[in-house]
Formats: sequence, C-alpha cells, structure tokens
Amino acid sequence: MSLLTPMKVLRRGPTMPGPYRTAAAHRPTLLGKLAMERWVAWSRSTDDRLKSLAQLRASSLIGCMW
Repeated sequence: MSLLTPMKVLRRGPTMPGPYRTAAAHRPTLLGKLAMERWVAWSRSTDDRLKSLAQLRASSLIGCMW
C-alpha cells in the first residue's frame, strides 16, 4: 500500500445512492425525485419523526431497500 492510495480514493468524489444513480440517466426523473425530497424535508405539517416513520413504512411495503 503506497502513500498515494488515499488520494486515489478521494479523487472519485462522493458516492450517490443507487436510486439516484439510476435516475440520473433520465434528467426529468432525477429532478422530480429531488423536488419530492425537498418538499418532504420542508413540510411542517407533521413531526419529522412521523415523516421518517411513514417513509420507512412506505418503502418496506414496496420492497425498497433504501
């Protein structure tokens, strides 16, 4: 292992989660997903814990691992 190994890892940049990586191939789908995430984060009608629980339940119902 050389001293340059950590530098090679850092050059790859941040990793993107799988669902967003596949949606990045189709720009309107990616923008739609990002807009939905933004509006969910900005909504103040319910508690953050309840929103997280609802997202977890919905993803488990459809079989999503994310």
